[in-house]
Amino acid sequence: MGWGRSHLRDRYALIYKELLLITYTPSEIGYCHGRLNIYSCPKALMKHLEAGLERELKESININWQSQVLKPGSYRGQMSYSNAIGSGARIVNALKSWSYLIFELSEFNSSEGSIYFYTKELGLYRGSINSQGQIVVSEDMLKSAITQNLKQSDLTLALEKLMGRPWDTFLEPFRRVEIEAASSVADRLSV
Repeated sequence: MGWGRSHLRDRYALIYKELLLITYTPSEIGYCHGRLNIYSCPKALMKHLEAGLERELKESININWQSQVLKPGSYRGQMSYSNAIGSGARIVNALKSWSYLIFELSEFNSSEGSIYFYTKELGLYRGSINSQGQIVVSEDMLKSAITQNLKQSDLTLALEKLMGRPWDTFLEPFRRVEIEAASSVADRLSV
């Protein structure tokens, strides 16, 4: 038998058959890791929100609630999870029905993920993110923005919206509160 293309074709066919025989357990297929930051939640919703999260994740959760200085009378909290791919979308779908919430959720599997921002004023944003956490905009989305917005000012606004800029700007003060709180805890621990 020669070493021509037919030999390679046979070799690739054998490798393909071997790959088909590999079995995966459910825990190895479709697993993701996520982080939910709830920037503002009325006290009356806290227990309902926790129950809803437990229902969606099918596991008990623990959120350490802190008062939210930017919205007196509301609370902030965060949690991480490991669950099936799509858990983030289910969580967001459940949470967005409570319009008084402000939150951000990021979910990763292997090399890509999704990010969600929600505010009552702006509604829901979903973006795809790469392994560095950067928002990735598809070619089709760019083409659509360009063809629908012929004026440069309109195009700029459309592109900023595709990248989640209005939500980012709205959420930035809430993120700063989280960073300052983490810094003060670190300062107390280092004394």
